[in-house]
Amino acid sequence: MTVTAVDDLIIEPQIENVAQIAQCHGWLFERVSERCFRLSLSARNGDVYQLEVECDGFPVQPPAFHWRNPRTGDLDLPVDAPKPFGFFHGSGRICAPWNRLASLPGGPHTEWVRSRWREQAETGGTTTLAAMALRIHRELRSDQYQGRCS
Repeated sequence: MTVTAVDDLIIEPQIENVAQIAQCHGWLFERVSERCFRLSLSARNGDVYQLEVECDGFPVQPPAFHWRNPRTGDLDLPVDAPKPFGFFHGSGRICAPWNRLASLPGGPHTEWVRSRWREQAETGGTTTLAAMALRIHRELRSDQYQGRCS
């Protein structure tokens, strides 16, 4: 007999929604584990970014969005992140309450309380994994996009 945790019932349809949106947009989607996936998004100029998204603790805790180098597997190197603008922060992290990395040490907002991420005004209604992916895609496709960090 398999026991299913309540958070498994929440996370599975969330990740499936991202997979469906990825298919509709032509994004590469890869399931890494029960609570982790990779997503490749293209920027306005054709640059491709890969994100590794860790969803453990979601929805109580926000997911962790890592920039991933698809050749080496390295995470969060400056060259794998866009130049800062909007919520793409100079630290290389996505600066939004819905990204756990923004509030960890080294992130731009250590004052944010991760367990209250949905209540932060900066969340802007972005509370599902699909909305988060679409929000990142929109920023990468915007006129403000200026390429990769170097």
